[in-house]
Amino acid sequence: SLGRELQFIAKVVQKGPSRKLQEITKGEMAMLGYLVYEENETTPTELSNQLNLSTARVANTLNSLEKKGYVERVHDSVDRRKVIVHITQKGSDTFREKEKQASQEMQEILDMLGEDDARAFLRIMGRIREFMNQKRP
Repeated sequence: SLGRELQFIAKVVQKGPSRKLQEITKGEMAMLGYLVYEENETTPTELSNQLNLSTARVANTLNSLEKKGYVERVHDSVDRRKVIVHITQKGSDTFREKEKQASQEMQEILDMLGEDDARAFLRIMGRIREFMNQKRP
C-alpha cells in the first residue's frame, strides 16, 4: 500500500544522515539546536517545555551532552537551586558541522531528483507538515 511505501521511504531517509551523526543522537541534536538558535543558555525546565520532553529525558540527554563536552551545567549565582545550561564552543561547533553534513546530504538528494521533482517533493513535504501540525493538539 502507499502508506507502507511512505513508511519505508521515511525510514530510509531517516537512516541516511544518521550514519554520519553516530556520535550524537537526534534528541541531542534537537537540544543543541535549541541552544544554538534560541537560547545560548537556559534551564532544564525550559528545555523540557520547549522541546516537549519529560524532565527525565532532558536530564538523561543533558548528562550525555555534558559527558561529551557539548554543554555545561552551572548553578545560578543568585538562586543556587536553579541550574543553568550553557552550550560550549565544542557543542556549537559540533551542531553546526552535523547540520551542515545533513544539509549537504539533503542537497544531494534534491540534485538527484532534478529541479521539477525537487520542487514537487518540497511542496508535498510542506503539505504533509501542515497536515501533521493540524493533527497535533
